[in-house]
Parts: sequence; structure tokens; C-alpha cells
Amino acid sequence: MTVEVGQQEPRWVLRPARPEDYALFVRLFAELGVDDPPPPASVWEVESLPLTVIAEGPEGVAGYAATEPLGELGYVGQLVVAPSARRQGLGRWMMERLAERLRARGCQRWALNVKRDNTPALRLYASVGLRPARQAANLKLTRAQVAALPAAPPGLRVVPMSAEEAEALTAAWGLMPGKLARYATKASHRLLRLEVAAPGAHAPDRRANVQGSGAVPPPERGLEKPDAGAAAASSGSAAPGSAVASSGAEAPAGSGASGRGGEGSPGLMDLRASARLLFPFFAATPGHARALMEDAFARVGDAVDSLNVVVTDDAPLDALLRAAGAEVRHETFELRGPLP
Repeated sequence: MTVEVGQQEPRWVLRPARPEDYALFVRLFAELGVDDPPPPASVWEVESLPLTVIAEGPEGVAGYAATEPLGELGYVGQLVVAPSARRQGLGRWMMERLAERLRARGCQRWALNVKRDNTPALRLYASVGLRPARQAANLKLTRAQVAALPAAPPGLRVVPMSAEEAEALTAAWGLMPGKLARYATKASHRLLRLEVAAPGAHAPDRRANVQGSGAVPPPERGLEKPDAGAAAASSGSAAPGSAVASSGAEAPAGSGASGRGGEGSPGLMDLRASARLLFPFFAATPGHARALMEDAFARVGDAVDSLNVVVTDDAPLDALLRAAGAEVRHETFELRGPLP
């Protein structure tokens, strides 16, 4: 359905995205200012196109946005205004229309991720009631930098996250409600969690790398090879290390320095193999983080020399990785608030 605004001559309209819009999506995706490649057309058509709307004006396509209703929470995955259409009020107009669409789907709150240095976007989002709830850093890591972390505790293994575990893990790590369950339905996402092996059970050595061809190692205990896919950049950034201070927002459950993740949840990651990205990524300690990261490197194979990991509300891990030489790609806020 086309949405119009204005009393007499609407300046812009929103329309659903179409498969032939992929080329313009790729062009505008570059305006997010991230290093991540856009998803391949085949992935975009299946996972993103149904969520995407295109803003058109007198001079043609002026921007696009992707939103996803997750129960009572609406997630704004991407919002891009073309350079030629900026400073005309289009960003605010699009946010107002997106709020209407999400409200119509039963959402009461909304959330998005944005680069911390994107001052114009932060002003816009603050004006519609969005406030920082979490912060993160997207770090580019090598195997050597991961090996500089404290040793992983003994007896850990990485297993697939089941759909039944999504709700408990969402609460444990303070994630946006509904996101893990939604990621579990997407082929480009591979949700994995840490568990402590039962006494006598085999716990693989996470320090070992795959040698030779660079192929993904055989799955252990029913694990499959990671799915291909791509990262979704978020509202002017790819994805959101230390807890937000003086933001006026409550710290999410599971984000504290002690007892991270709660009982039975020592670590969680979403491996997006084709994008070489781990997001979301949470670990109880830097040693647990090392176990997850070494497992991810083993899965993608020796041909991949680096991975990007989004470290959220975890100052100790963030500091250790930076000290080891990890490259800071960008830093982000996760903003949340009531729908206006």
C-alpha cells in the first residue's frame, strides 16, 4: 500500500520494495557508512525485501527503510536518506510513517541501532523518544588476537540454539524481545550457544584450528555447517563495549559485569558466515568469549583470516580485545523507546 502525506500535493510516498529495487538498495546501502557488504540479491529478496519500503519523491527514489514487528517491539533495521534528499525533513517524515506502520501491527515500543558519532541521526531519534539503552563496539579480530584472551574454562562446548531456548536467552542477555526467535528463522543466521559438558562427555579443544584446505570442520554432536548469509546493517550502522552511563535508561537484564547471562547461559553468538560477523555476541567472561570465537574461526575455515564481533555492554572484553590490537570498525548505541 502506498502511504501519502500532505494536504494537497504529497511530497513523498512510501511503497513496498520490489525485486528490481536491489540495485538502488545497494547504492543507498553504502550511505550507512559501514564496511559490511550488502547482502546478495538472493538473500535480500528472501529476508529483507518483505520488510523494506522505498521513499519516492519528485526526483525519484529518496531513501529506504526496513522495519520488523517483533510482538510489542518494532525494530527499525535500516533507515537511509539519499544525499540529495537530506535536510528536507524526509528522515523525520519516514520515522513518523514507520511508527504508524508498526503501531498498526500491534507494536507499542521501538528500537534501532545507530553509530555513536552520527549526530544528526541521534538528534532525529531523540526527537521521537528514542534513548540509549545499550552500547557496543564492532571489532575486527584475528586468530592471534583471540588467542591473547584468557584461556577458556574446561569442559565447554558450542551447540546450536534451539527455538525453545530463544525466550530464556533473550531475557538472560537483555536482547530485544523477539529478535533471537526471528533470527532463528533466517538462513543467513547460525545461532549457537555455550554449554558446560556433562562429566565424562567430550568437550572439543577450541584452540585447534582447521588445517589444510580451509574447509569447515565436520559438525560435532549434530552441529551443521554454518549457513551462508550476510549481515544486516542497522539504522545508519551495522550493529551496536561498556554499559551506557547517564543515559536515563535501565541496564538490560544480563548486561551486568557479574553473573552475565544468568544460570545455564555462559555464552551466545549468531555466526553470519558470509559476512564474517558475530552479532549478537555475549559471553559470561573473556574466557567464555574465547571459546565462542575459536569455534567461529574453526567453522569458517583457514581461508578466513579475520572476523568481526559486536561486543555489547562488556567493558572487560572490549578492553582486552583492543589491547590485543583488534581494529575498532565503529561504535554504536542501541536506542529504545515508546512509539510516539
